[in-house]
Amino acid sequence: MKSCVDGEEGMCGSINEKRKSAIAAIKSSTRGVGIVFVALFLLVVLIPSRWIDRVSFVLTNNEESSSHGDHAHPKKSPRIPISFTCPNATSVERLSCTRRAPPLSTSPSPSPSPTPSSSSSEPSPSTAATTAAAACPGYFRYIHEDLRPWRSRGGITRAAVEEARSLANFRLVVLGGRAFVEHYSGAFQTRDVFTLWGVLQLLARYPGRVPDLDLMFNCDDPPVVRFDSYRAGEGPSAPPLPPLFRYCKEPATADIVFPDWSFWGWPEVNIKPWEPLLVDLKEGNERVKWKDREPYAFWKGNPWVAGTRQDLLKCNVSNGREWNARLFTQNWESEIRNGFKGSNLADQCLYRYKIYIEGRAWSVSEKYILACNSPTLLVTSMYQDFFTRGLMPGHHYWPIRPDHKCPSIKFAVDWGNKHQKEAQAIGKAGSGFIQEEVKMDYVYDYMLHLLTEYAKLLRYKPTVPEKATELCLESMACAAEGLVKTFMMDSRAKWVHDSEPCTLPPSFDPKELKEISKRKDEAIKQPFLLKTSSSSSSSSTVTEKQISSHYDHAHPKRIPISFACPPNGTSVEHLSCTPRSPPLRTTRTAAGTKTCPGYFRYIHEDLRAWRGAEGITRAAVEGARRFAHFRLVVLGGRAFVERYARPYQTRDVFTLWGILQLLARRPGRVPDLDLMTRPSSSSTATAAAAPTRRRCRRSSATARTTPPPTSSSPTGPSGAVYRDIMLRYRKVWLGRPEIKIKPWELLLEDLRKGSERVKWKDREPYAFWKGNPSVSPSREDLLKCNVSNGQEYNARLFTLNWDSETQSGFKKSDLASQCVYRYKIYIDGKSWSVSEKYILACDSPMLLVTTPYQDFFTRGLMPGHHYWPIKPDRKCQSIKFAVDWGNSHPDEAQAIGKAGSGYIQEEVKMDYVYDYMLHLLTEYAKLLRYKPTVPEKATELCLESLACAAEGLEKTFMMDSMAKWVHDTDPCTIPPPFDPKELEEMSRKRDEAIKQVRYRVTRALNPPHYDPYQ
Repeated sequence: MKSCVDGEEGMCGSINEKRKSAIAAIKSSTRGVGIVFVALFLLVVLIPSRWIDRVSFVLTNNEESSSHGDHAHPKKSPRIPISFTCPNATSVERLSCTRRAPPLSTSPSPSPSPTPSSSSSEPSPSTAATTAAAACPGYFRYIHEDLRPWRSRGGITRAAVEEARSLANFRLVVLGGRAFVEHYSGAFQTRDVFTLWGVLQLLARYPGRVPDLDLMFNCDDPPVVRFDSYRAGEGPSAPPLPPLFRYCKEPATADIVFPDWSFWGWPEVNIKPWEPLLVDLKEGNERVKWKDREPYAFWKGNPWVAGTRQDLLKCNVSNGREWNARLFTQNWESEIRNGFKGSNLADQCLYRYKIYIEGRAWSVSEKYILACNSPTLLVTSMYQDFFTRGLMPGHHYWPIRPDHKCPSIKFAVDWGNKHQKEAQAIGKAGSGFIQEEVKMDYVYDYMLHLLTEYAKLLRYKPTVPEKATELCLESMACAAEGLVKTFMMDSRAKWVHDSEPCTLPPSFDPKELKEISKRKDEAIKQPFLLKTSSSSSSSSTVTEKQISSHYDHAHPKRIPISFACPPNGTSVEHLSCTPRSPPLRTTRTAAGTKTCPGYFRYIHEDLRAWRGAEGITRAAVEGARRFAHFRLVVLGGRAFVERYARPYQTRDVFTLWGILQLLARRPGRVPDLDLMTRPSSSSTATAAAAPTRRRCRRSSATARTTPPPTSSSPTGPSGAVYRDIMLRYRKVWLGRPEIKIKPWELLLEDLRKGSERVKWKDREPYAFWKGNPSVSPSREDLLKCNVSNGQEYNARLFTLNWDSETQSGFKKSDLASQCVYRYKIYIDGKSWSVSEKYILACDSPMLLVTTPYQDFFTRGLMPGHHYWPIKPDRKCQSIKFAVDWGNSHPDEAQAIGKAGSGYIQEEVKMDYVYDYMLHLLTEYAKLLRYKPTVPEKATELCLESLACAAEGLEKTFMMDSMAKWVHDTDPCTIPPPFDPKELEEMSRKRDEAIKQVRYRVTRALNPPHYDPYQ
């Protein structure tokens, strides 16, 4: 029998040497028996015990150990693989999900503490049985905080879950370890697909451990469940707060944070699943030493998703000043064509500093940027995902002031280049946090603990929804193709995890949370972040004043806008509006005082008639009463409304909601005023009539008599001179619930994404229109241009039946899905139409059927540059001509589309909409020749009185469009009024632009007998 295990020659040699030494000692000894016993003791006791220990170690760690060892020291039970089989010819749609989850183990093994060298998703069976379960990272404690609102309300009821339905993309029910999903609306790209794939991996990885549950999930970016909308005290009597899962939240929202889809892959942009990507990022860190990297701050991404990113581009060196930043626009269309060669995340650790900046809300890029051991310069954000709450400023990242990005970035880079040791320490701390505390083991454990704690709060037994379908590995992976399938296979769990997850730490008490907040504030103030070492020259010393200034810049104090609805059972009709507007602040944060877009100059033109008449009298305002739907009076920042007639749908409701947002957003800035408003589609106030505020007006010469002022609507029939004052129209900006058109800020992002789905050259080479033709003869005439009428006019026209759309859930009227044609047609409805900005926002050139109507921003458009003019009395020929020319000159056609889209994205964003409102109302109020008073029959309006009484989509859109923060910066600076010569020149330039279009087309196509512009 062998005395040593095969392959352990080193150990055998050591034993033989000890035997020989012992025998030699015995032979040469003169001390007799005593020494013999000592030698025998060494041979029999010490050496065999070490041998046994060694053999035990080998057997435990080596699956190829000898059978003798296996018999003497049995191994841990073999791991259970997770597998599935795709059918060969069976339709995946009819595939039946086979239940595979075993019953809950009565004594699962404790899990080992994850180590840098261990696989992040596969536990080591050798140590699982001997190591106590490790404590989860500290950010797991926020699970308790995310669920605290429902714990304080006594749990989660079925009614509360149903309340979240209108906000959700899908509903997930887990019963007995099986997943059932009911889809409500499509998510962007494959966010929902990979989120659900991640849940299936959790169920397979921890069979029998995920409890029965019922939840709603939203895959969009911005959080939506605002505490203010539901806060009315604690306890069971409080109104239901909808529990909604999503990828991020902010302090003012109750959204429940869940790991985002990209942990399992993002195929549309070729970003691998997190586990293999984390390895790539670690290798990328090692390619170039930190000191050898470019000494600048790097950012590469899509700037068009948010104004703050576009503002960041101003910090680029190409803009004439060195801010120590190197910023690059990511063109995903180009990347797709080039096989993503320029977007490999592992190749971007070539700069000493990397910038993180939020997109539409939080961005998945944060973890990729932190994973690089170049210090992250994090532009301060209110958004939080599940792990970023564990980050400490000054230790894991360097904070950058959002409204002073360029100076903050330059300051950080200069400091880091002078204090390289400290800068590298920040980079390594951030990278280490990501590599060690956000590995996939912890991602799955976070999911398990969150869902377990959530399920404990359910006050009802979940059931499978009627329209739900069962999901399993087969039903998802077998139907997938391309990168989607590749990433599913790369991210799937391969073994059942039979050990315990990490141990969930206890919840915070209020004092701890305050202390953490204080520590984060103090961490930014700590002089060690900025002061030089003792060996540094005095010229590089940063003063305490600079430290304090940098801290204040990084954390500007913002005031949230909030309100509370009354408890259940309290009548909203008797709700009292509490004044919340603080007094006008004497000092404001400088905003760079940028000039407003050019169309703001028309504010002066809209008010010129009353300025020439030396103001607006009470009699003039009263004269507009017969045209108005309501009268609005603002006094001391409070809004009072007297209603005269009910407008169409909810036009008045959302117009007033927009006014309330302005008052909350700019407290103390809206002056006292008294105005009449008619939010309708036809114009009323002639040159001899009254001033009303409306949505649009008819272009005309200056009125010769003083009209009464009404507000914001289009203008009407024949050639009368109209003097309506254009206020922004609510359906565009704050939502249109009747036909499910989102508020502008959200919709603008959807439209931008819609433009990116299909390249312009791959779109249908025709002009597209879809709408209701029955509202005007001009639209009915347009239908004659359809291809179905026997002649090809290059137009594809579709009638939209809103009754049918409502019944089908608006599946065919999604505006973001209509950028699939190279050209889009705009045509008036009853007068001007809200569709104009939706059509312009798509980067397909807009073919605009010439119209006399104008709204507040369209007066800034230039024919031939922002849109292509179409002759209204020869529509079909003009459309065919335009499309033929565009298809023959694709570069010029695309330039027109991009100019129109860019105008909408940049100059008609919500910041400018609110600034336009503020400037218009301010200039209007200056003309009042009397002190406004509250009308006898008026009622006060406030956020509570409108939002708390709302239901369904109306309430959803109010919450989505609600201003979240007080703006203590100045609005853009209104440009001066036109002088008469400028207006004449503007008119001449537009006429010349149309002539240029005509000349360009006729020269290019040279039709023998037809010129559509003659």
